[in-house]
Amino acid sequence: MAVPVPDMRELIAAEMKTYVSEDKGNFCEELQSPYYEEPIIQFAAANDPLFEEYKRVVGPDHATPQEAFERTLGTGSFDGGTVVSVVLPISETIRKANRAQKARASREWALLRTFGDEYFVRSARQHLAGYLTGLGYRAVAPLDTDWYSIHGAAGGPVSNWSERHIAYAAGLGTFSINDGFITEKGIAIRLLSVVTDLQVPPDARASSNLSHTGNCLLCSKGICGVCITRCPVQAISKEGGHDKIACMKFVYGEESRKWAVLNGGEAESGAGCGLCQTKVPCESRNPMRTAR
Repeated sequence: MAVPVPDMRELIAAEMKTYVSEDKGNFCEELQSPYYEEPIIQFAAANDPLFEEYKRVVGPDHATPQEAFERTLGTGSFDGGTVVSVVLPISETIRKANRAQKARASREWALLRTFGDEYFVRSARQHLAGYLTGLGYRAVAPLDTDWYSIHGAAGGPVSNWSERHIAYAAGLGTFSINDGFITEKGIAIRLLSVVTDLQVPPDARASSNLSHTGNCLLCSKGICGVCITRCPVQAISKEGGHDKIACMKFVYGEESRKWAVLNGGEAESGAGCGLCQTKVPCESRNPMRTAR
């Protein structure tokens, strides 16, 4: 029997916090540190009109929650529900190591890319979907389906399910000049989401989220720009925003792959970079909270 709906928001949040805290996949023995700290969990209504707007903002192939559900479980299988979005803040140990870097990711960040971003985030998505299924609901983790894809576009890679845009719909934060996503726990985060036929009250988008860059000091107040100076390949500018192609070549290029392997990670994951997410005012907080 399914758990009564009024309890589900708290139950889901508690389950994910416990999983992140206790699962061994979220702990790096070499660093003696977790990859991620306590998550934030929020909810968006599957029928939020914003999801249709994403077909214009992100791209025509970006799936709505209903499309994501029905592409996986069949046409007509969805009759309303919820998108659960989860923020995973990167741990202080890993962020601290990356603050000292000027040219490329730290060893700690390289390990995060493989064992955190690739392995643990995937397992957390699957755990959330499995948890909901175990409670009697159907659930789909779009990034783990056979229809999920990232394709090239003139401005850089575009996916048909953007975790950042899903998090924005759930009121978890806003975008930055560098195309990152600034939450109440900052920009040095990872995101995951699941679509379910469970229906719960959605979270409201905060007043700062009325602007899609409301939490970014540079976009909102014209001050800061630290991430611009932190970028080792000059892929961020006040005038042009974020050069996705230059960024992608650096983050996933041959040198990044070699650096990943040298530091104990896997070539396919690359070593990442993260310089624009560390040693910046928005690293682990929403900087607009003190700038207003």
